[in-house]
Amino acid sequence: MSTRGKIFAAIATIFFVCLVVWAVRTVPDAPPFQEKIEPPKVMEYEGNTIVEEKDGKIIWELSSDKIRVDSTTQDIELTGVKGKFYQYEQGEDGEEVKTWELIAKTGIYYQVDSKVYVEGDVDFSNSDGAKLKCDSLEWLSKDDKVYANGNVKISKEDMRAYGDMAYSDNGFEHFGLVGNAKVLKGVEDDEDI
Repeated sequence: MSTRGKIFAAIATIFFVCLVVWAVRTVPDAPPFQEKIEPPKVMEYEGNTIVEEKDGKIIWELSSDKIRVDSTTQDIELTGVKGKFYQYEQGEDGEEVKTWELIAKTGIYYQVDSKVYVEGDVDFSNSDGAKLKCDSLEWLSKDDKVYANGNVKISKEDMRAYGDMAYSDNGFEHFGLVGNAKVLKGVEDDEDI
């Protein structure tokens, strides 16, 4: 091998060694271990409203001072509940809407079952003047059933009804009473009882 070839081989060897040293020294460090960050299981909102619609019509809406949503089950806890439920009926002049208004201290909306449960000074009244007061109320939206429990009082015009539990399964048109039930007619005022 000539001197020129030896110089070229030496330069090639030095270049190769420099390349290996550069490759080894510039390898990036492994990224630091990061713990898996779990998203919060419960999200809280102040003053929010949830609405359920069917065929483009609002079936019900619930507003609340505070709403907590469980991100796993999608159940919604409500504090300071105000709700409005709508009944659509075909009348002589077209579609008529009857509304029921709800007030309660707390509640839960179970999204999977479309069930609303409220408790604490429950006051449920409709646009026709009927009122229902109770300790707790459960509304099964899919089945169109309502169950009122504890100190149930129903009033409409001159009728007052009392019981431990009340139920309705026909769109709130008629209620049934269970347990210590009594119905009074011809009552003008609650003081007449």
